[in-house]
Amino acid sequence: MVTDAAHLSSLQGTARLVEEGSSPEAVVEYVRRELVGLLGLRGCRFEYGRLLGDRPRLQHDGGLWLRSGSHITEYADWPDGETELRVVGGGHYYGRFLLDPLPNRPLPPEEARLVAVALAAQAGAALDTAGLSHQG
Repeated sequence: MVTDAAHLSSLQGTARLVEEGSSPEAVVEYVRRELVGLLGLRGCRFEYGRLLGDRPRLQHDGGLWLRSGSHITEYADWPDGETELRVVGGGHYYGRFLLDPLPNRPLPPEEARLVAVALAAQAGAALDTAGLSHQG
């Protein structure tokens, strides 16, 4: 079970990397590893600057849903396949973490999902600070 102390440790670790001037790639890799443990994933990968395909998305409020046209599907459990967690920094989209959950698993608690969103935001800030090119 993930505790508040583990949540805080994840956030502090990312902040420390950013403060130390670590490369954005190192921050992204740290966040990727943290997401696997935090959300109980089978795997996770980062994809720079692409928005191909309709995937369920972990939203900033911790909700998980898929928009297809005007239809919205909300999920109480992990959907099949990968779920995206977008990475934005300074108002620019840089990429997304593609979360690969274990099969037939419930979503982690809301607090863990909100920490995941905060970790992705820290990765976005690191990418933005580095002045990397971005997608629209």
